[in-house]
Amino acid sequence: MRWPWNKVLQLKHSDKCKGDLLTPICDPYEFYFALGVVVALICIAGLMAGLTMGLLSLDKLNLQILKLEGSDSEKQRALRVLPLVKRHHLLLVTLLLFNAAANEALPVFLTRLVPESHAIIISVTCVLLFGEILPSAVFTGKGQLAIAAGLVPFVNCLLVVGFPIAYPISKVLDWCVGEDHDVTRYKRRELKALIALQKETRPSSLRGTIASFTPSKDASVLQKRLSQAFLNISPSSYHLHTDEVTIIHGALDLTNKTVCDLMVSWANVFLLSEDSKLTRDCLAQILASGHSRIPVYRRHPTNIVGLLLVKRLIVLDPSDARPIKELMLKKPIVVSSDCSCYAMLNEFQKGRSHLALITPNVEYVQNCWLAGLDLDPDVAEFDGIITIEDVVEELIQEEIQDETDKADTLVKSFAAQTRGLEKCVPRLRAWAGRARQRVQLARAKSIKRLSMAMPSVPSTKRNSLDLSKDPGRVISPTWTIEIATEKSPLLPKSS
Repeated sequence: MRWPWNKVLQLKHSDKCKGDLLTPICDPYEFYFALGVVVALICIAGLMAGLTMGLLSLDKLNLQILKLEGSDSEKQRALRVLPLVKRHHLLLVTLLLFNAAANEALPVFLTRLVPESHAIIISVTCVLLFGEILPSAVFTGKGQLAIAAGLVPFVNCLLVVGFPIAYPISKVLDWCVGEDHDVTRYKRRELKALIALQKETRPSSLRGTIASFTPSKDASVLQKRLSQAFLNISPSSYHLHTDEVTIIHGALDLTNKTVCDLMVSWANVFLLSEDSKLTRDCLAQILASGHSRIPVYRRHPTNIVGLLLVKRLIVLDPSDARPIKELMLKKPIVVSSDCSCYAMLNEFQKGRSHLALITPNVEYVQNCWLAGLDLDPDVAEFDGIITIEDVVEELIQEEIQDETDKADTLVKSFAAQTRGLEKCVPRLRAWAGRARQRVQLARAKSIKRLSMAMPSVPSTKRNSLDLSKDPGRVISPTWTIEIATEKSPLLPKSS
């Protein structure tokens, strides 16, 4: 007798398929199809969330910088991503649309595989872990630009598919909150702060070099050590050196400054008369001034006729005593007091001259020079002069010292030391005078005590024992009295 095993299995199979949930035994094709849809929806939700974070967090300014100055691969990636990022609202609506569709469809397919209570827990867990946390970490990591550039074709397909719905919504957003976000523009102060944040801290070797320096050491030794410390800094470093930051700050600040802020006042300008003869004394005076260009006037200091180039005097013989008016003078640049420093720098770059006169009557001065007329002292007025060195020093925020500047520094240092000695000498003399008075007072007290301790003697003998005349005289054959004098040592001699 054969057992009806097939009927038993069919009855058990029919009992399991009575429920609403899909099982691999009841309907394997629908079960695995629903499972595949669930996995695909989780991946789509995670991909949309990652693209939303990865693409919309890219800075347009940074992309434009990479487009101009990045490597070849960075330039290509920036070129692919930049047109996509510019359509900010359309991209945002499209990605959020597909993300919301995937998140809403996920519980529908999960309820066909597991009970509703389990479906909610699984859906929230999968969306949070695989649809938010992991995609955000991956798409905003180091390979953010590379991943975004690689998925540009896929995003373009999404834009085409979701265009009928996403485009009207994006236009409404453009109308309500403004069009696509422009490139970030920094103010000058913000840009200076941004550059300062990129400044490299001083290396430890440089700190040790400065800390170990004492005034007794030679300054050239310190300069060599500092130069070596700066040479050890890698030129390919991503940080900015202190000098670079200083120069950039100076370039940004130079826009707000005029020539009046940098000029040398007219009262401090070294001038020469055209009637002056180039004798040895005059040449020595020119050399001592340390200037390479000297304004020359006629009759009164405001009637400037040109500039004397000092380097041309090297071919002259001082014994000839030629007057300055026989030499070829160069016309200087004339600018107004409100001229900006960058405009002044551009004028210097033209090569006309490296010295400019600052006056409120620019047209009058230029017209008189063109007509060959003298400047009227009541009309012509000069505020000062400015040189290309003044502008460059303000640009780099440091003074440029040449040989004459170093000589002036040494002279000033020597003068300061001399003034210090002049102040110290009277004090030393006063201390020496007070010490001399103390010695004389101690001597007088010793003589008085000795006179009181001696027995009475005749006046003739007392005169012969006058200790003030002979302080080291022997009074007794067994003992000698010594009284301190100015020549006596202040401290006793060690035996």
